[in-house]
Amino acid sequence: MTQTGATDSASRAVAGVGHGSANTPVDAAEAKRLIGQVNGSHDLQTTFTAMPKPDLKALEFWNRVFKNIGEFFEKVASVFKPLAPVMPYILVALALALIALLLSPFVRMMITSRFQRLFARDHLRADAPWRPTREAVVALLGDIDKLAAEGSYDEAIHLLLVRSVADINAFRPDLVRKHYSARDIRSHPLLPEAARPAFTEIVRCVEKSYFAGIAATRADFDACRAAYTAFVAAEGIA
Repeated sequence: MTQTGATDSASRAVAGVGHGSANTPVDAAEAKRLIGQVNGSHDLQTTFTAMPKPDLKALEFWNRVFKNIGEFFEKVASVFKPLAPVMPYILVALALALIALLLSPFVRMMITSRFQRLFARDHLRADAPWRPTREAVVALLGDIDKLAAEGSYDEAIHLLLVRSVADINAFRPDLVRKHYSARDIRSHPLLPEAARPAFTEIVRCVEKSYFAGIAATRADFDACRAAYTAFVAAEGIA
């Protein structure tokens, strides 16, 4: 309520007293009537809400919390106080080290991999039916058989792995990443389960050949070829 509104209300109440001036004394009954008239207009605040009492236990709790936080940072500051003269140099060195770390290919690869796992960009089911085309299978088997006939078993199973990855990438272009190893693809949850046994066998033989330095044998080649043909034979291919 504004002061003008209160004044107008009081003036109207006084004006109803008769023809006397505003300074004319009134009796108790008339004064009570005038007060009731002013209060009834709700232009003046006549009641006051009591302030709620503060929760002393809550205040004490938060005081202890902030006090403990302050004491903790005081202790931390006391530990680093002797380093104050060289602290700017330490902070600059840490900032440069962090920048170098984030710019390194290895760290960027790890960060990218984590984000890709959190935010998958695929919408296909992992168990969606899929087989390579008959033409692709015939061409691949012909190439690896030719290498095996020459005794190049390492090259044959490696070619089988490379072509298999290419087939998977054609089926799921969002599954294979540049930084993925064969093991990453083998254990990927989006790899079709029907393809996993064959791919696992091929990866096992290639790892033994390329990383353990154990030359692939005819038995290794036959195992990889059999696993691959067992996979594609489900659709009458091979």
